[in-house]
Amino acid sequence: MASDNKPKYSRIGFAVILGTVAIVGTLVYLGGFGGHDMDYLVESYYDKPVSGLSVGSAVNFRGFKVGEVRDIMMIRPRSADFTVADMQRIRIIIAIDLKRMGHRFRPEEPELRRMIESYVEHGLRATVSASGITGLSRIELNMLPNPPPMANLSWRATHPVIPPAPSLMDNFSAAATRVMNQINKMDFVSVWTNIQSIAQSASRLADHLDSLVEGQRSNIGSMLNNISDAAARLDALSQRLEENPSLLLRPADPEPLPETSF
Repeated sequence: MASDNKPKYSRIGFAVILGTVAIVGTLVYLGGFGGHDMDYLVESYYDKPVSGLSVGSAVNFRGFKVGEVRDIMMIRPRSADFTVADMQRIRIIIAIDLKRMGHRFRPEEPELRRMIESYVEHGLRATVSASGITGLSRIELNMLPNPPPMANLSWRATHPVIPPAPSLMDNFSAAATRVMNQINKMDFVSVWTNIQSIAQSASRLADHLDSLVEGQRSNIGSMLNNISDAAARLDALSQRLEENPSLLLRPADPEPLPETSF
């Protein structure tokens, strides 16, 4: 009886082991340890904070996911030219899925590096962008018509470099900062003094015009009377011409015709 159950137990044990191996393999693959044979590593750097960006964040090209962030680290000094600006930069390693990019190159082929460098020359830039209200960030790759120049790197890049470009929020923040700096530089006391001076000058000019009109009131009345008389005369003349248009064809006092002898 017991010997009859041994084959069943062995089959059940084999099925459990096989299922466990399949589950572990799937988890390992989904966890990032498989399926990366067509990933091509590039890198970028960022001068601004990269809050919300983490390993595994999406990397999009014109809104289409083409890879993910593989690593984020600080710039390591490797030369005497290392500057304070370099210390504030964040180095980002990006894994691009060549299958999603539609390329048939293998990651080890040198043509890929030349292709990425060509894209960079034609405006390829990387921007860290926030994903809505979730607080998460992603990297957007875009071909910009007027891209910002690439910084002079004082470290040796391990992979092809895609220079960064500021996001729309960064541009808005920079513009707001410039406006606030201009406002802070304004001398409001001088501006208010100038406004008061202009107002006083305008008031004095108005008073002067009032006094000028008051002094010339009689002359202005006489001029208005003369204009009224001239208008009346013109009206009478127009009535006469309307009644007798021939007045336009002869002088008012015609000269007598000279006598002729035959």
